This record gives sequence, C-alpha cells and structure tokens, in this order.
Amino acid sequence: MKRSALLILCLLLMPAMVSAANFTFKNVRGGVYAAIAEPGGKAASNSLIVVTNYQVILAGAHFVPETITELLDFVKTITPIPVRYIVLTHHHRGFNHVDFDLPANVEIIASGQTWQALKSEFRQIKNQVTFFDRSLTMKRGSTLLVLNATERAHSEGDVFMYLPEEGVLFTSDLVYNNVAGYMGDATFRDWIGTLEILASIDANYVVPGLGDVTTTDGIRQFQTYFRAFTTEILRLTDKGLDVEAAKRQFSLPQYENLPGFRAFFDVNFRRAYYELKTLR
Repeated sequence: MKRSALLILCLLLMPAMVSAANFTFKNVRGGVYAAIAEPGGKAASNSLIVVTNYQVILAGAHFVPETITELLDFVKTITPIPVRYIVLTHHHRGFNHVDFDLPANVEIIASGQTWQALKSEFRQIKNQVTFFDRSLTMKRGSTLLVLNATERAHSEGDVFMYLPEEGVLFTSDLVYNNVAGYMGDATFRDWIGTLEILASIDANYVVPGLGDVTTTDGIRQFQTYFRAFTTEILRLTDKGLDVEAAKRQFSLPQYENLPGFRAFFDVNFRRAYYELKTLR
C-alpha cells in the first residue's frame, strides 16, 4: 500500500477526539488537528498540528518538555511523517522555562520580535530558526500555510496562521474562546485592531489560544469581552483613581465566573490600567 493511501486510511480510522494528560486532540479537517489544552494540565495554550504530504508542522507556544512529548507522541499515532517545523506563535520575555526544550532536529519559525524575545533570555535556543517581519507563505505539498505577524497585541510579534484551502485559522493567544486568558504583556490598543483583522478572515474553523475549536462567531464573542474589559478600565481611569482604588471598583459581573477570569485578573487589570490611563 502506498504511503499516501496508508495515511488516508489512518485518518479515516482515527476517532474524532483523543484525550491525553495535557491535551484533547481533535481532527479539525483533513490532516489538521487541534490540541486543546486541558484545564489544570501543563499545557498553557492550544496547539495546531498540520500533516502535509512530506512534513508535519506544529504551531503554538508555551512549550514545556511534558507537552512537547505528548504532542510528538500523538503525531506518531496518526502518521509516520516526522515533525519538521514548529511555528512558535509568541514568547513571553522572562519565561525561561518554556519554548527552549524543543527537539533539536526541528526548525523553529517565528516572527522577528519573537526571535528577539528568545535571544533576550539567559538560555540559548539550540534549534535552527527562520524568522520573518510581517508575513510568510509556506507551500508544503498540497497544503498552503499563510503566517502573519502582528507588531504588538497579546505580546510582541504574535503570529496567527491561516490555511485557506482548509478554512482553518489558528489564532493562538490572540483569541480565547469562553476563557479569560493571560494579558500581562498585552498592548490593548493594538490588540483591538488585530481582532478586527481576525474576524474578517474567511475561516470555517477557528482554533483559539484557549478553549474549544470555534468559528468567527467565537472571535466576535471574545471581541465583546475584550471591549467590555477595556471600557470598564477606561471608566475607572476617567475618575483619576490610583490602581488599587480602581481595582476595588472594577465591576464586570457578566464575566466574573468565566474560567480564568479571577486567576488572571490582577495581572490583566494592572497591565490594562497602566497602558490605558495614558490615553487620558
């Protein structure tokens, strides 16, 4: 049996969802799989797996040895084709325990700003790296991948990836689906514009940074939350309150029970308050 026929047979026989310690793996479409981070596990963000004719491409961030091992083990269950590239969608400066323990034979693709963030750490990346400024298009067999870098949004140099033929958009942490994620390195004014761009992309499937696979409606729902959060902080900065007094008066009851809201509230609030008060 030819390798391509074997791959198709494996895809047909594989269950739609597979659970592991840190991820739930879902077949999004064809050779595209979402690794959805399990609450309480070691995965801090979702990943995307793209199986092409001759290479496997993995995309995501916040990689630690346990999650990398789980991702690579899953890839082995669906294809004999090796992982060739990891698209590192972003890196938070000062987080030296993540994104450095990647397989040495895998090449990293990242934005120039993410590369600079990696170089600023005391650990040194051992992988080959390709970095780009604004956009990069990759054609691997019959699969087309379009990578776009933002200057500032969730962090410096976030990358989102679009597969136009499959209609799949991987936003990484630029979008959270029914979850309140980390905003401690965000530039809120620029993030708002990036969300407008993401919502305008013709995608049938959206894989967010946290939460389940969604559609562009999920992006719009996150936009609604994002606007509500920033509007409430702008209301408080208008009062001229210091950060502690403003934090005590913050009120967004419709989102207070959102998973992650309380855990990240202090760091998210402070980041947004100190940035947005400069607009006044």
